[in-house]
Amino acid sequence: MQDTKPAWLREAESKYERGLLLGRALGEVYRRENPSEPYVSIPPAFMITDHDGATWTFGHEYRETRWSFEMNVLRNDVNVGQFAEKIEFRGGKVYLYGRDGRRVASRSRRHIL
Repeated sequence: MQDTKPAWLREAESKYERGLLLGRALGEVYRRENPSEPYVSIPPAFMITDHDGATWTFGHEYRETRWSFEMNVLRNDVNVGQFAEKIEFRGGKVYLYGRDGRRVASRSRRHIL
């Protein structure tokens, strides 16, 4: 079976001990023993680590709304195609808040609902 993991993840797994959660944000690999605390919000936090070890943060693109700005959302340095004012990690789920209302990442983390 072919390995579908990104190259950065295969490399990080070979360098660091097993059991660490590995994620990537803004070009850097982050290693954590545990996911983020039960309730974390960006901002003020810089990043969130979910139970899969994926790192969620804001990118460099933005769009202006009537009263504020929304930033693009990155998961392991990959744009998820969504903009948000705030990212929250609550109850093991990642929520995005913005002009389009509240959205939640699916359990597979491949879809934003």
